[in-house]
Amino acid sequence: MAALPRRIAVFFGALVVAGSTLVPVAAASVPPADQPPATNDFLDLERDVTECISSMPKPGCGREPTSSGDRGGWQQTLVFAVLMTSMAGIGVRVVFAVRKRDRSTS
Repeated sequence: MAALPRRIAVFFGALVVAGSTLVPVAAASVPPADQPPATNDFLDLERDVTECISSMPKPGCGREPTSSGDRGGWQQTLVFAVLMTSMAGIGVRVVFAVRKRDRSTS
């Protein structure tokens, strides 16, 4: 009974050793890049792409909206305006309801 867990441990140990010998060979076959390309056709940025990848992008890392669905386009502005109008409407309704309640209790 004790030989079975030992055989399983030897089998998994052999798998780990075999797998670890394959990883460096695959990683070594890819030549390292010297420098990033000078131009970026996908994004027209004022900065290098590596400077723009972060949770807080620096100025000059975006691009101007070119279609109506892009960030900062008219559709996004319209959604913001609808949201603010709706929030103002809810606020007005709450104010009127509180005033009505206060008048009825006095």
